[in-house]
Amino acid sequence: MFTDRGIGLAGGAVAMWLASRGFGVPELQIAAVASLGVLVLAVATTRLTSARLEVDRSIRPGRLFFDAEAHLDLVVHNRSRLPTAHLELEDEAPPALASHGARMLLGSLPPLATRTMSYRLRGHRRGRFVIGPLTARLRDPFGLVSRRIRLRGTSELLVYPRVWTLPEGVPLGGANSGGLGHTRPLASGEDLAHVREYVRGDDLRKVHWASTAHRGKLMVRQPEAPRDPRATVLLDVREQAHRGRGATSSLETAISAAASVIHHLALHGRAVALVDGPFTSAPSVRAWQAQLAHLAELEAHRTDLGATLHQLGRDAAGDGLLITIVAVPDPEELRDLVRAGRGFTTRLALLIDTHSHATQGQRGAGQAEAEALRLAGWRVTVVGGADRLDDRWRDLVLPAGRMASAVGR
Repeated sequence: MFTDRGIGLAGGAVAMWLASRGFGVPELQIAAVASLGVLVLAVATTRLTSARLEVDRSIRPGRLFFDAEAHLDLVVHNRSRLPTAHLELEDEAPPALASHGARMLLGSLPPLATRTMSYRLRGHRRGRFVIGPLTARLRDPFGLVSRRIRLRGTSELLVYPRVWTLPEGVPLGGANSGGLGHTRPLASGEDLAHVREYVRGDDLRKVHWASTAHRGKLMVRQPEAPRDPRATVLLDVREQAHRGRGATSSLETAISAAASVIHHLALHGRAVALVDGPFTSAPSVRAWQAQLAHLAELEAHRTDLGATLHQLGRDAAGDGLLITIVAVPDPEELRDLVRAGRGFTTRLALLIDTHSHATQGQRGAGQAEAEALRLAGWRVTVVGGADRLDDRWRDLVLPAGRMASAVGR
């Protein structure tokens, strides 16, 4: 492909040739032939000297936390015994990783030589991204001809969702969880984790009469697990439930919350199972890296939250700790959520205020539903579009009464 300079030279050569024929000036004919010869040489240079270019790629790390940096190395090889033309390299990088792509000037590469070049990528958005292939633009020394070739090979980078550092002190359940979730047994002769207010449908055989007499309302007990149970994280990814677009959508808030909770639990040695839809067998426990990799590529889709809650209510996912990250539920979903939590020793809920994500942070609903869950023995917080997750997580440390007043302020 001729550059503007090359096109100009070709036009000048034609003009000189015509002028030499019309005016009988042989010197102009010689200049025209010489100009065309230079153009032919430029084309040959860009064709022959790029026939054996190769590139090796490496990226470190291959998995990246949100807003962290990765380094990509490009090792360009000239396998020919001829030097290359002037090289200008451009690597195809998604805008979520590099705002302007990656352009590098390499110059001429000597015969059988190797040159290493590097550039940085930053994970501005979760997901799995393909970087490359590399495009090399070759120019002859006079800048008359330009040729673009694509070198085989791509790199893959996985960016985790945003992970918040969550404060300590939230009850996580289990007998050996120390200050995180251990509660002192009640003086009843049994090893109990806690008592809570009776919810319609609870087994009357679990009524704790001493607490009922003391508080003046029906209270039920739950036995503490003899060992640290696993944690189950329920994530609501229903397409019809979420609002907003892009990085500020309620879906991104929910996925970031799930990633933060899973990472937090893993740091405290807890086994975690992630549930984001109906399942055919008990959800398996996976390492936090695998869970975050799954969340990195997860998108909203049509799924049945009610069916998932019914499965959890039938103890299909096991007991122990249940953390739900769901859009503010409607009355039927709220009843299903309460039923699903009865088989778990400890229940935490993060209600995503999806309305606020579509109205620039203006709070919508969620407080009445949160209060209903608290009365059923849950620890609850409502996460709005402008909220920091670590602040909302801190709400779960507060006793139920203080929590309600803090949320209402």
